[in-house]
Amino acid sequence: MRLYHGSKSGIKGEIRPDAGRGMCDFGAGFYMGDRPEQPMGLIAGWKNHRFYDIEFTEGSLKIRRFGNTYEEQLDWALFIAYNRNPAEFVNKKRLCERYERYHSVYDVIVGLIANDKMFQLLERFYDGTLCDKALIDGLSRVKLGYQYVLKTKEACLAEHIRIISDRQLTDKERKMALVQNDNKLNQMSGFIGELQRRYRRAENVRFFDEIMEELG
Repeated sequence: MRLYHGSKSGIKGEIRPDAGRGMCDFGAGFYMGDRPEQPMGLIAGWKNHRFYDIEFTEGSLKIRRFGNTYEEQLDWALFIAYNRNPAEFVNKKRLCERYERYHSVYDVIVGLIANDKMFQLLERFYDGTLCDKALIDGLSRVKLGYQYVLKTKEACLAEHIRIISDRQLTDKERKMALVQNDNKLNQMSGFIGELQRRYRRAENVRFFDEIMEELG
């Protein structure tokens, strides 16, 4: 399959699972997306950026895919919270054990992209402003594509990943990516307000702290 990767200063040496920061959506790993717009938006403001077109072959790799059911999307949101703010999970033994298994068992983790636009939605869920149903409704309407994160050395072998092209963005691509970034952030504020109004008096909903208490 064809995937895309953006780097602020270019890949140095071989592709490695430990090259990125640990406190990202799915933890440390080599991140790729199934749409070019998202990595372009990440690197457009950096002078020495590089954009990579990649051929990825799954083969026999062990893959954790977050699906589109309520349970799977909730698990995806909690996994991101675990990786971005592990202090929240200090006393949540069952969740910690589950998510440490994700890191230790799987070669690749696949789920929705949580860029700055999406993370505005997630933050409102984490701080208790949005309930679970509002979050799931929002996820169904924010179409950002999927990210593929290589977690192991096995996943980074040449038999699985091959760089097809390595280049800088054109001026047109860079300018368009920057404009789209601004537009998406502005649009999200109104969208979140709509979700708050729609679910203000909804029944049978749960909030982040309640879910953490129940599942922890």
